[in-house]
Amino acid sequence: MNWPLNVNNFSFLDRLKICKFMLNPANRWTQGSKVKEFESKMADYVGCKYAVFVSSGSAANTLLAEYQKSIAFGKDIVVLPSTTWQTSCSPWIKAGFKPKFIDVSLLDFSIDTDKLVDFTQSFKSRIACVFPTSLIGFTPRMSFYKNYNKNYHIKVCFDNCENTFGTFNGRNVSSYFSSTTSTYFGHQIQSIEGGFIFTNSEDEYEFYLINRNHGMVRSLAPYGLETSAFENNKVDKLFDFYSLGSNHRNTDLNALIGSLDFKRVGKYKKSRKDLYSFFKDKINLNKFYLPDQAPKAEDVPFCLPIISKEGKKDKALQVCKDLGIEYRPIISGYLGYQTCYEQYFESDEDHPNSIYLHNNGLYVGLFHKLSKRKVEKLASTLNNI
Repeated sequence: MNWPLNVNNFSFLDRLKICKFMLNPANRWTQGSKVKEFESKMADYVGCKYAVFVSSGSAANTLLAEYQKSIAFGKDIVVLPSTTWQTSCSPWIKAGFKPKFIDVSLLDFSIDTDKLVDFTQSFKSRIACVFPTSLIGFTPRMSFYKNYNKNYHIKVCFDNCENTFGTFNGRNVSSYFSSTTSTYFGHQIQSIEGGFIFTNSEDEYEFYLINRNHGMVRSLAPYGLETSAFENNKVDKLFDFYSLGSNHRNTDLNALIGSLDFKRVGKYKKSRKDLYSFFKDKINLNKFYLPDQAPKAEDVPFCLPIISKEGKKDKALQVCKDLGIEYRPIISGYLGYQTCYEQYFESDEDHPNSIYLHNNGLYVGLFHKLSKRKVEKLASTLNNI
């Protein structure tokens, strides 16, 4: 591809450091000190008390959903956007929640807040959690969710897997509520595979540490946390399983890779914002749609969205093919059309914006090595279709 979704961020010096780490027989490659170091860097960057590094963003969502199930106290509904990534939703259903899919707003591509309020008025007593997505790097209306949480006393968590860098009112978006992000190769920080859960709750933190590592109580000790409340004296402390956990651990190797990439966060933020702004200036906004920036939000887009206002998605796809540009649909599109989710949707008519994005939208990669010349060529070609 002349223009892939993302490129390898790592320099020759980075590769030497990785090789040096691997060649040293004293280093362990599985979860250890490098994971803790990377977690500390990410917690400080986000501005939260705790960060837990796991094997993927999907694993982060899985642990988050499992924790919310453990404190649901009979509440059985989770509210989700009808356009998002598949594994932003499936962990909640597997955890036993009934999903309520609400259409997205075209202002920020997240849950339509007016429809959320309408649904909440009728089902407040049953809603365990609302889980908006910062879709393709655009920040939802954080001021609304702060007030929603305060007024309705309903848990709000965020899927920020495509929005590691975004801020609202000067704070990282993942610092406001328990949230997840991804450090997959194609995302804004690369650890090849990986994800994070961010929280300010020690109870949550203990749950994630234990359940990340098979449910083992001794998972707390390396983090200086007291284990006595969880211990079972009838079993060996080495294999004392407190909960039905699984293996969602990541490795010291991935943590080292992520830490190397983390050093360039400032560069990545600036280049992404500059390139997106350049694209916005060059694309014909009478023909193509871009979302408005949320008040007090600083978006650091995940990609360059191409959303036709004239029903010319097929022609936009052909432009990408002709120019050798790798592309994707707007994440999973309208989930009501997906085989594994159609049973959860009563009427397509309730989701016009998701269907609009499904029928008219795609995206292409945005990364710091992308040249403005290529961006200008894409925009000018699209403007002429």
